[in-house]
Amino acid sequence: MADSNEKEAKDAKEAKKEAPKPAGGGGMGSKLLPALTAVNSLLIAAVLAVLLLRPPTVKVAEPKGEHGDEAAAASHGEHGEGEAKGKDGKHAAPGPTLRLGDFVVHLRDPDADHFAKVSFDVEVADEKAKEVVNARLPQIRDAFLSYLSDRTSADFRGSESLVRLKSSLLQRVGEASPGAAVRGIFLTELVIQ
Repeated sequence: MADSNEKEAKDAKEAKKEAPKPAGGGGMGSKLLPALTAVNSLLIAAVLAVLLLRPPTVKVAEPKGEHGDEAAAASHGEHGEGEAKGKDGKHAAPGPTLRLGDFVVHLRDPDADHFAKVSFDVEVADEKAKEVVNARLPQIRDAFLSYLSDRTSADFRGSESLVRLKSSLLQRVGEASPGAAVRGIFLTELVIQ
């Protein structure tokens, strides 16, 4: 009888060794679920950020006058990209451009002193618009310097950031030179140090 009790105790120990562990018992699955949840949350946040931070569409005043129809049709292009389209939907001939010169600004990075050297060209519909923009060049440069000095180095990283930057600056050109048909703005030099 003592042998049978020992045999039963030995069988019970072996059964415990072979018994499967419970599902939540610290296996690989319990570590993987929080990681997948975190990755999923980051993906959702990234999609929302892209949708909410999309740059607004900018409308610039359209010209009136003898070339008003052609210039108005051309000014409906992708502002900030410089792709004006003609009446037939094809790309219109590029308009006159005006160099705004170099801008050197101290950026608002809290952790370090960074500077940006940026140059822009502005495309207009015709020579008359070029004269209007040229006459308002001090006001445009002032608006650009004010805007750029409030940026951080992160505002110059990536194509989406640059499109937002150009869109904001294009709006400032339109505000500083009302009546001039501005087709686009081109970033011609960018150095962050």
